Amino acid sequence: MKSRKKQFWALILLVGDIIIVPFSYMVAHFIRFGNFNEISIKVPPVYLFWMTLGYITVLYFFDLYSLEESYLRLGVFINLISGVFVSAVLVSFINYGLFLEPIGRGIFVLANIFILILVFSLRLLCYYLFQHFRKAKRVLIVGAGRSGKEIFKIIRESQEDFFILGFLDDDPSKQKEYSTSDGDIKVIGGTDKLLEIFKEEKIDQVIIAASTERNPYLSENLLRVRMGGAEVLEMPELYQQIKGRIPINFIPDKWFLKAKGFDWSEKSGMVKVKRFLDILISILLLILTIPAWLFIALLIKLNSKGPVFYTQQRLGKNDKPFTLIKFRSMIHRAESELPQWAEENDARITSVGRILRSLHIDELPQFLNVLKGDMSLVGPRPERPMFVQEFKKKIPYYSLRHFLKPGLTGWAQVNYPYASSLEDSIKKLEYDLYYIYHMTLLLDLNILLMTAQNVLLRNKRKAIKRNAD
Repeated sequence: MKSRKKQFWALILLVGDIIIVPFSYMVAHFIRFGNFNEISIKVPPVYLFWMTLGYITVLYFFDLYSLEESYLRLGVFINLISGVFVSAVLVSFINYGLFLEPIGRGIFVLANIFILILVFSLRLLCYYLFQHFRKAKRVLIVGAGRSGKEIFKIIRESQEDFFILGFLDDDPSKQKEYSTSDGDIKVIGGTDKLLEIFKEEKIDQVIIAASTERNPYLSENLLRVRMGGAEVLEMPELYQQIKGRIPINFIPDKWFLKAKGFDWSEKSGMVKVKRFLDILISILLLILTIPAWLFIALLIKLNSKGPVFYTQQRLGKNDKPFTLIKFRSMIHRAESELPQWAEENDARITSVGRILRSLHIDELPQFLNVLKGDMSLVGPRPERPMFVQEFKKKIPYYSLRHFLKPGLTGWAQVNYPYASSLEDSIKKLEYDLYYIYHMTLLLDLNILLMTAQNVLLRNKRKAIKRNAD
């Protein structure tokens, strides 16, 4: 998950690009002709709109709205050059192929040189400003038990800026040190010292990793700390911010009763709009892709014996079974016995099926499932009945993922693509519950964009699962 600071800087880059693209074409026109006369004819505003949108889209897919690495690094710089080049090819196609009145080659070449220089300069400047203004949050953890140790571990492994002062805990047996690369973090006192440490150490954030129900004095002091300007968060809240998933092993049952994200009903406006968009987008994409279905079917038949389509029973909303349809990507009767986990490099996948899976083309027929109302574009992926029954017995809160319709893609899929074990399924459930809790149309759009980005930049997918652990 991106922090608010990173989102702010990504927005700065976006606004900068929106200015840079038309500015570069106007400057190129001035250099080419020595004036701005007839600029609206040589570079019409409608051209600029579509071209700017094209540049932004391509730069997004090349992951160029991130400030994680310096743009002086060779690999990052080459990626930026590639992004601008592909953008230029795209807008060239838009001008020549759609408008049939292309911008002059001189203007086009000069403008893209300026775009490359300015886009690079903007990112380099923002990167150094971002690094300069980064300030580590001074954090205090209340509770040195299992929950406290886990959030301590998550904080230390994150790329966010935190400085952990230590733990507060009333249990004398927990007065031990936790070794880190920066020194030793230890229990520095009981909870009665909260206000004193807050004032002396200028704490920015207090993480509650222990129960406060039997300690009204602690609850009162936490409120004083909050009114004093510090952020007070419960452990699951910070965990969600950092990892983008809900830690099911570190939350009490009543947490779900208080959570407002688990009350979606068919009557809510959000769900109705979501359904309308599902139908609209599915119809449009079916119209665009159905002409290719015959070619895909031919490749499947030529590559291996068996039917073109593969159907399978899955469980949808409220555990209602439905028949999911896909293009067949495995050998015929790949599961002649018991159901098996599907792995990333599964030997049962055919050569054509591997291509279909890598581009997610095998899932195109599922737009029919969306139109029928069995699925949504975005939501938890539907599982097979046998696996669901097993998971319900072994994974707490697993049935909660069936509060919503399953999706073609989802928050779990873009953050943790493959599940090949029970442990993987637990992590994917945590992502699914996060999505249900935070579901908005904006999050759906973000997931769809991330899905497209992962398909186009498949090399990134290999790092997703590693970073999610």
